[in-house]
Amino acid sequence: MNETTVTLENVSKTFKSGSDNLKVLRDVNLMASSGDSLAVVGASGCGKSTLLNLIGGLDKADSGVITACGFEVSKLNEKQLTSYRTGGVGFIFQFHYLLKDFTALENVMLPLLMRGSRQQKARDASMSLLDKVQVSGRSGHYPSQLSGGERQRVALARALINNPTLILADEPTGNLDENHKKLVADLLFSLTADAGKTLVVVTHARDLADRAGRTLHLSEGQLIPS
Repeated sequence: MNETTVTLENVSKTFKSGSDNLKVLRDVNLMASSGDSLAVVGASGCGKSTLLNLIGGLDKADSGVITACGFEVSKLNEKQLTSYRTGGVGFIFQFHYLLKDFTALENVMLPLLMRGSRQQKARDASMSLLDKVQVSGRSGHYPSQLSGGERQRVALARALINNPTLILADEPTGNLDENHKKLVADLLFSLTADAGKTLVVVTHARDLADRAGRTLHLSEGQLIPS
């Protein structure tokens, strides 16, 4: 039986917009287990990224309980949040956020080094992942020397390098051309499935969402089966 990786219970989030309150999430409930792939779809601005940020501990819910990777996320202090975000969760965003002064290899190695890994062990593990995402031949190149698809594949390797339980992907193919969209999607779903990770991807791209095992639609602050 697969273990539950992430659970949301009656989670709500409101943002202030001038004198108005914009409630983007209304008592949202969600559960995903190891090996699950889940897509959340919806119009731009509906709260998809907010949902991901709450699960990832990048923002705090107004109410409700979020449990992920064995942590009750809303109760973590800053030090615990850092440990959760760097160990339990791998993030992939629409923009790669690679460090421009670091090579592809160094960008992937960095999370391991920050957790105390030895240099050679980090290098070997990072090269192995770069090989899996088909950019090992570009390991010595800087982000400015890589194509958009190559940068996003390096970002995928970086997200996986600490062997996280949960992968959160926010429009991971949104900035790519059609060929690279398919390649990045293929790698994202295959690598997470092979390793038994839980994948939650938010997107407005129906073709990407259709690859997930389950799809939910976020509308008017509510998650409904799609």
